[in-house]
Amino acid sequence: MVNPKFLAGLWIVIRSSAVGLLATATDLVVLALLVSGVGMDPRVASLPALCLGIGIQFVGNKWFAFENRERAWARQGAQFLAVETLGFGANLVLFDLVMAHSSLPYLPVRLVTTSLVYFGICLPLWSRIFKPKLEEA
Repeated sequence: MVNPKFLAGLWIVIRSSAVGLLATATDLVVLALLVSGVGMDPRVASLPALCLGIGIQFVGNKWFAFENRERAWARQGAQFLAVETLGFGANLVLFDLVMAHSSLPYLPVRLVTTSLVYFGICLPLWSRIFKPKLEEA
């Protein structure tokens, strides 16, 4: 029989991944519009594109992925911002490094670098901010 805590954790990962897909889609669309539509350098366009994705990540993970209904928006927002500051920096550095040292297309590079940061840094730390319902009970 499968451990209920494992299933609850897996369900959080699935929902958080759905939020991540929405945030990533927003990031990629904004990045593509700024680069291909406006003519902005991909390394510069990365900043506003990531900012929009971060906003979607916070609200989506709090409400949907972790089903956190606490009114502790300020505390959780500050903690989330700290994690996202780390993730944002890691995203900028990784994307910049790959773009500066390769001729790979910028959209696939963005997908790979943000996925590495998402699963390696952000999601594990968000689980400490938005405690799953099973752990609150």
